[in-house]
Amino acid sequence: MVVNEGKIIDVSFIEVPKQRNSKEDNTQIKKGETPNSFDENPNKKSQKDVDARWTQKNNVNFFGYKNHIKIDGKSKIIKKFKVTDASLHDSQVIDNLRDEDDEGEEFYADSAYTGQKQEKIIRIRDDKLCSRKGI
Repeated sequence: MVVNEGKIIDVSFIEVPKQRNSKEDNTQIKKGETPNSFDENPNKKSQKDVDARWTQKNNVNFFGYKNHIKIDGKSKIIKKFKVTDASLHDSQVIDNLRDEDDEGEEFYADSAYTGQKQEKIIRIRDDKLCSRKGI
């Protein structure tokens, strides 16, 4: 099956249970370290998610991850996806989601993917696609 009817890029939150850590534990987690209190208690360590992060959207706080997806506009088949922590801005994964299959395709996204920086990324990606094909 060949599906190329434009691409839609969007993101959704995946919330996980909120962590109740001490300030010291949170400081170590943000540095990419495992807190000492987790090592001292294996049961505690197995119940903690040290990769999830906080973000805010429309004055609502979320803790967890984001699923970034690119789907075909007609069939709604997922063409590509990336999972990040929730703190990463949606626009920072646009370059990871677009590829050679997108050449000449309509591109639909919400306002998180607009602005000079995002348009530059889209243009650079399009220029790379054209140069690989000798256009």
